[in-house]
Amino acid sequence: MKTYFKMPLSKERLDKIKILAFDMDDTLLDGHGKLSEGNKAAIMRAMEKGYHVVIATGRVFDALPKDVVAVEGVQYAVTSNGARITDMHTGKVLLENLLSAEAVDAVDPYLHDEDVMIEIFFDDGVYADRRDLTHLADFGRTSEKSQHYVLTTRQPVDDVLALLEANKDRMENINLIMADDEKRLRWLAELKKMPGITACSSTPNNIEIGGRNTSKAHALEELAAYLGTDRSGIMAFGDSSNDEQMVVRAGVGVAMGNSVPELLDVADYIALTNEDDGVAYTLEHLLGI
Repeated sequence: MKTYFKMPLSKERLDKIKILAFDMDDTLLDGHGKLSEGNKAAIMRAMEKGYHVVIATGRVFDALPKDVVAVEGVQYAVTSNGARITDMHTGKVLLENLLSAEAVDAVDPYLHDEDVMIEIFFDDGVYADRRDLTHLADFGRTSEKSQHYVLTTRQPVDDVLALLEANKDRMENINLIMADDEKRLRWLAELKKMPGITACSSTPNNIEIGGRNTSKAHALEELAAYLGTDRSGIMAFGDSSNDEQMVVRAGVGVAMGNSVPELLDVADYIALTNEDDGVAYTLEHLLGI
């Protein structure tokens, strides 16, 4: 995989960049979910040069990769696809953009299919039915990596829908996990048309439901304003469909070489893959870091 520009990036455009926003899984992290030494060194150099390094992920705060959180200087985390922005140095929540109780009620018809696993995100945690967590392969989560990730980041409960009902005004995200791709694509199309929510996907077997204008893009623009710049000051890196808007709306949008085709189509720059330290290579060749 070679790097290439989709359009020229002028020095003036690159000089505006102040914020480096990174999706985690299959972007900043390698295929094993680890932060490579090359990428770690690159983001540390970026912070030394004054750039703000921002985590921008579909994960909840409590599921952030420990080796990324431990990098000194990484201050801001956009989590649950933009439902929250947290200052990790102070613990302060700078933005909260949740599903409304009415929106939760509107998606209720999609929450009762026995072939669909429900995950609910609130208060920085993720919850799922205990019985579903013992049959992950039935919902399309067949790889050892995905099963390990789910089992180490989801909290088992006896009745996830009862927990949802009791906390429906606190929802960051609702995930629907299923093995039937035809159903998933049909539901995703339906949910995208539903007012009051956003719907996207980050893996081949999920649908992620957020609030009316919840997205990584919106959250990053709010953070940019907080830090005294605008979206022209953002360089955003991603690989999946839920990264599309932040890549499109950023001053410079970067798609990893391993990205889904729709992201490759809209990015300004195509990086090396996550396995080839595409983040580090891009920072060096575009910003001289």
